[in-house]
Amino acid sequence: MWGIKVEKIINRLMEVGFLKTEAIIYITLLKLGRSNGYKLAKELELSKSTIYQTLENMYKSGYILMIPNSSKEYEAKNPELLFEELEKRYFENSINLKKDLSRVTNTNKEEYFYKLEGEENIKTTLLNIISNTKKELYINTDFNLEEIREELKIAIDRGVRIIVFCFNKLDNMGLRMEIYHKSNKIESFKNSSRIMLVSDLNKGLIVTKIGDKVSGILTDNQIFINIISEHIHSDIYMAKLAKIYEDTFEEKIRINTLHEKRNLIK
Repeated sequence: MWGIKVEKIINRLMEVGFLKTEAIIYITLLKLGRSNGYKLAKELELSKSTIYQTLENMYKSGYILMIPNSSKEYEAKNPELLFEELEKRYFENSINLKKDLSRVTNTNKEEYFYKLEGEENIKTTLLNIISNTKKELYINTDFNLEEIREELKIAIDRGVRIIVFCFNKLDNMGLRMEIYHKSNKIESFKNSSRIMLVSDLNKGLIVTKIGDKVSGILTDNQIFINIISEHIHSDIYMAKLAKIYEDTFEEKIRINTLHEKRNLIK
Protein backbone atom coordinates (compact mmCIF):
# COMPACT_ATOMS: atom_id res chain seq x y z
CA MET A 1 0.00 0.00 0.00
CA TRP A 2 2.76 2.42 0.93
CA GLY A 3 5.97 3.07 -0.97
CA ILE A 4 9.41 2.79 0.60
CA LYS A 5 9.76 6.56 1.15
CA VAL A 6 6.38 6.80 2.86
CA GLU A 7 7.24 3.83 5.09
CA LYS A 8 10.37 5.70 6.19
CA ILE A 9 8.30 8.78 7.01
CA ILE A 10 5.88 6.62 9.01
CA ASN A 11 8.77 5.11 10.97
CA ARG A 12 10.23 8.54 11.68
CA LEU A 13 6.89 9.85 12.88
CA MET A 14 6.65 6.84 15.20
CA GLU A 15 10.12 7.68 16.55
CA VAL A 16 8.85 11.10 17.68
CA GLY A 17 5.76 9.72 19.39
CA PHE A 18 3.11 8.95 16.74
CA LEU A 19 1.36 5.60 16.80
CA LYS A 20 1.47 3.83 13.45
CA THR A 21 -2.20 4.50 12.64
CA GLU A 22 -1.76 8.15 13.64
CA ALA A 23 1.24 8.45 11.33
CA ILE A 24 -0.71 6.92 8.42
CA ILE A 25 -3.71 9.21 8.98
CA TYR A 26 -1.47 12.30 9.30
CA ILE A 27 0.28 11.56 5.99
CA THR A 28 -3.06 10.81 4.33
CA LEU A 29 -4.52 14.13 5.51
CA LEU A 30 -1.45 15.93 4.16
CA LYS A 31 -2.13 14.33 0.78
CA LEU A 32 -5.91 14.69 0.69
CA GLY A 33 -6.32 17.94 2.57
CA ARG A 34 -9.41 18.03 4.80
CA SER A 35 -11.38 14.85 5.27
CA ASN A 36 -13.73 13.13 7.70
CA GLY A 37 -13.66 9.75 9.41
CA TYR A 38 -15.87 8.04 6.85
CA LYS A 39 -13.66 9.03 3.90
CA LEU A 40 -10.48 8.13 5.76
CA ALA A 41 -11.84 4.71 6.73
CA LYS A 42 -12.69 4.06 3.10
CA GLU A 43 -9.37 5.40 1.82
CA LEU A 44 -7.25 3.45 4.30
CA GLU A 45 -9.48 0.35 4.49
CA LEU A 46 -9.62 0.54 8.27
CA SER A 47 -12.62 0.20 10.56
CA LYS A 48 -14.61 3.35 11.29
CA SER A 49 -14.23 2.85 15.03
CA THR A 50 -10.42 2.75 14.70
CA ILE A 51 -10.39 5.86 12.52
CA TYR A 52 -12.75 7.87 14.73
CA GLN A 53 -10.90 6.98 17.93
CA THR A 54 -7.53 7.75 16.36
CA LEU A 55 -8.76 11.10 15.00
CA GLU A 56 -10.03 12.03 18.46
CA ASN A 57 -6.66 11.17 20.04
CA MET A 58 -4.73 13.04 17.34
CA TYR A 59 -6.92 16.11 17.80
CA LYS A 60 -6.28 16.08 21.55
CA SER A 61 -2.54 15.64 20.93
CA GLY A 62 -2.52 18.63 18.57
CA TYR A 63 -1.47 16.65 15.47
CA ILE A 64 -4.54 17.67 13.44
CA LEU A 65 -7.10 20.47 13.31
CA MET A 66 -10.90 20.25 13.23
CA ILE A 67 -12.56 22.41 10.59
CA PRO A 68 -15.09 24.82 12.20
CA ASN A 69 -18.76 24.50 11.21
CA SER A 70 -18.13 21.18 9.51
CA SER A 71 -19.35 17.68 10.12
CA LYS A 72 -16.19 16.70 11.99
CA GLU A 73 -13.81 17.26 9.13
CA TYR A 74 -10.13 17.34 9.93
CA GLU A 75 -6.94 18.53 8.31
CA ALA A 76 -3.29 17.89 9.17
CA LYS A 77 -1.54 20.63 11.11
CA ASN A 78 1.20 22.29 9.08
CA PRO A 79 4.33 20.11 9.56
CA GLU A 80 6.59 23.08 10.31
CA LEU A 81 4.25 24.37 13.00
CA LEU A 82 3.59 20.88 14.39
CA PHE A 83 7.24 19.97 14.79
CA GLU A 84 8.11 23.32 16.28
CA GLU A 85 5.51 22.54 18.96
CA LEU A 86 6.77 18.95 19.34
CA GLU A 87 10.38 20.11 19.75
CA LYS A 88 9.34 22.58 22.45
CA ARG A 89 7.22 19.95 24.18
CA TYR A 90 10.03 17.38 23.99
CA PHE A 91 12.58 19.85 25.38
CA GLU A 92 10.35 20.86 28.29
CA ASN A 93 9.42 17.26 29.07
CA SER A 94 13.09 16.22 28.97
CA ILE A 95 14.05 18.86 31.51
CA ASN A 96 11.13 17.99 33.81
CA LEU A 97 11.81 14.27 33.47
CA LYS A 98 15.48 14.77 34.31
CA LYS A 99 14.50 16.64 37.48
CA ASP A 100 11.90 14.03 38.44
CA LEU A 101 14.28 11.12 37.89
CA SER A 102 17.01 12.82 39.93
CA ARG A 103 14.60 12.91 42.86
CA VAL A 104 14.01 9.16 42.79
CA THR A 105 17.58 8.14 41.96
CA ASN A 106 19.56 6.49 44.75
CA THR A 107 22.28 9.00 45.62
CA ASN A 108 24.44 6.22 47.10
CA LYS A 109 25.38 4.92 43.69
CA GLU A 110 27.82 2.06 43.38
CA GLU A 111 31.02 2.54 41.44
CA TYR A 112 30.84 1.21 37.92
CA PHE A 113 33.10 -0.73 35.61
CA TYR A 114 31.68 -0.84 32.10
CA LYS A 115 33.18 -3.11 29.49
CA LEU A 116 33.10 -1.56 26.04
CA GLU A 117 33.29 -3.36 22.72
CA GLY A 118 33.53 -2.07 19.15
CA GLU A 119 35.39 0.87 17.66
CA GLU A 120 32.33 3.09 17.08
CA ASN A 121 30.93 2.47 20.57
CA ILE A 122 34.29 3.29 22.17
CA LYS A 123 34.76 6.41 20.03
CA THR A 124 31.30 7.67 21.02
CA THR A 125 32.19 7.10 24.70
CA LEU A 126 35.52 8.88 24.27
CA LEU A 127 33.92 11.91 22.64
CA ASN A 128 31.28 12.04 25.38
CA ILE A 129 34.00 12.08 28.06
CA ILE A 130 35.86 14.89 26.30
CA SER A 131 32.70 16.96 25.90
CA ASN A 132 31.93 16.64 29.63
CA THR A 133 35.44 17.38 30.93
CA LYS A 134 35.56 20.65 32.86
CA LYS A 135 39.14 21.12 34.12
CA GLU A 136 41.78 18.59 33.09
CA LEU A 137 42.13 15.73 30.65
CA TYR A 138 45.11 13.34 30.78
CA ILE A 139 45.75 11.14 27.75
CA ASN A 140 48.38 8.47 27.13
CA THR A 141 48.02 7.09 23.62
CA ASP A 142 49.67 6.03 20.40
CA PHE A 143 46.48 6.56 18.37
CA ASN A 144 46.13 9.44 15.92
CA LEU A 145 44.35 12.27 17.73
CA GLU A 146 43.54 13.96 14.44
CA GLU A 147 40.25 11.99 14.41
CA ILE A 148 39.07 13.80 17.54
CA ARG A 149 40.79 17.15 16.91
CA GLU A 150 37.54 19.14 16.73
CA GLU A 151 36.29 17.79 20.08
CA LEU A 152 39.68 18.52 21.69
CA LYS A 153 39.64 22.05 20.31
CA ILE A 154 36.16 22.71 21.69
CA ALA A 155 37.29 21.44 25.12
CA ILE A 156 40.40 23.66 25.06
CA ASP A 157 38.34 26.69 24.00
CA ARG A 158 36.12 26.27 27.06
CA GLY A 159 39.18 26.21 29.33
CA VAL A 160 40.05 22.51 29.67
CA ARG A 161 43.73 21.73 30.17
CA ILE A 162 44.74 18.78 27.99
CA ILE A 163 47.92 16.85 28.79
CA VAL A 164 49.06 14.15 26.37
CA PHE A 165 51.86 11.57 26.55
CA CYS A 166 53.10 9.35 23.76
CA PHE A 167 56.38 7.42 23.62
CA ASN A 168 57.02 8.87 20.16
CA LYS A 169 56.50 12.46 19.08
CA LEU A 170 52.99 13.72 18.32
CA ASP A 171 51.96 16.82 16.43
CA ASN A 172 49.87 19.25 18.52
CA MET A 173 47.63 19.88 15.46
CA GLY A 174 47.78 23.62 16.15
CA LEU A 175 46.05 23.19 19.51
CA ARG A 176 47.09 24.47 22.94
CA MET A 177 47.81 20.98 24.26
CA GLU A 178 50.74 19.98 26.48
CA ILE A 179 52.38 17.06 24.69
CA TYR A 180 55.21 15.01 26.22
CA HIS A 181 57.28 12.29 24.59
CA LYS A 182 60.38 10.16 25.30
CA SER A 183 61.56 9.67 21.74
CA ASN A 184 62.09 12.29 19.05
CA LYS A 185 60.90 9.79 16.47
CA ILE A 186 57.60 10.84 14.86
CA GLU A 187 54.71 8.50 15.77
CA SER A 188 53.68 6.50 12.69
CA PHE A 189 50.34 5.17 14.09
CA LYS A 190 51.02 1.88 12.27
CA ASN A 191 50.55 -0.33 15.33
CA SER A 192 48.39 1.80 17.60
CA SER A 193 47.37 -0.26 20.61
CA ARG A 194 46.28 1.83 23.59
CA ILE A 195 44.46 4.79 25.04
CA MET A 196 44.61 5.65 28.73
CA LEU A 197 42.52 8.64 29.69
CA VAL A 198 41.46 10.43 32.88
CA SER A 199 38.87 13.20 32.99
CA ASP A 200 38.80 15.62 35.97
CA LEU A 201 40.12 12.84 38.23
CA ASN A 202 36.64 11.32 38.35
CA LYS A 203 36.39 9.20 35.22
CA GLY A 204 38.86 6.79 33.65
CA LEU A 205 38.99 5.00 30.30
CA ILE A 206 41.40 2.35 29.08
CA VAL A 207 41.21 1.13 25.49
CA THR A 208 43.29 -1.62 23.93
CA LYS A 209 43.56 -2.80 20.37
CA ILE A 210 44.75 -6.33 19.68
CA GLY A 211 44.64 -7.20 16.00
CA ASP A 212 41.29 -5.99 14.74
CA LYS A 213 39.59 -6.21 18.14
CA VAL A 214 39.09 -2.98 20.08
CA SER A 215 37.83 -3.14 23.67
CA GLY A 216 37.85 -0.92 26.70
CA ILE A 217 36.91 -0.29 30.32
CA LEU A 218 35.14 2.83 31.59
CA THR A 219 35.02 3.45 35.33
CA ASP A 220 34.57 6.00 38.10
CA ASN A 221 36.50 3.85 40.62
CA GLN A 222 38.96 6.21 42.32
CA ILE A 223 41.66 3.58 42.88
CA PHE A 224 41.59 2.65 39.21
CA ILE A 225 41.59 6.33 38.20
CA ASN A 226 44.57 7.06 40.46
CA ILE A 227 46.50 4.17 38.92
CA ILE A 228 45.91 5.51 35.41
CA SER A 229 46.77 9.08 36.49
CA GLU A 230 49.95 7.94 38.22
CA HIS A 231 50.96 5.94 35.16
CA ILE A 232 50.51 8.93 32.86
CA HIS A 233 52.32 11.27 35.26
CA SER A 234 55.19 8.80 35.71
CA ASP A 235 55.63 8.54 31.95
CA ILE A 236 55.79 12.31 31.72
CA TYR A 237 58.23 12.57 34.65
CA MET A 238 60.52 9.97 33.12
CA ALA A 239 60.43 11.78 29.79
CA LYS A 240 61.39 15.02 31.51
CA LEU A 241 64.09 13.33 33.59
CA ALA A 242 65.62 11.84 30.48
CA LYS A 243 66.30 15.39 29.32
CA ILE A 244 67.47 16.73 32.66
CA TYR A 245 70.06 14.34 34.21
CA GLU A 246 70.65 16.64 37.13
CA ASP A 247 70.81 16.05 40.87
CA THR A 248 68.21 18.67 41.70
CA PHE A 249 65.16 17.97 39.56
CA GLU A 250 62.04 18.04 41.78
CA GLU A 251 61.07 21.56 40.86
CA LYS A 252 61.80 21.03 37.20
CA ILE A 253 59.69 17.91 36.76
CA ARG A 254 56.50 19.33 38.23
CA ILE A 255 53.68 19.97 35.75
CA ASN A 256 51.40 21.61 38.33
CA THR A 257 48.29 19.40 37.97
CA LEU A 258 45.37 18.54 40.21
CA HIS A 259 46.81 15.03 40.49
CA GLU A 260 50.09 16.36 41.90
CA LYS A 261 48.36 18.64 44.37
CA ARG A 262 46.24 15.76 45.67
CA ASN A 263 48.67 12.85 45.61
CA LEU A 264 52.29 13.66 44.81
CA ILE A 265 54.76 16.43 45.31
CA LYS A 266 53.95 18.87 48.13
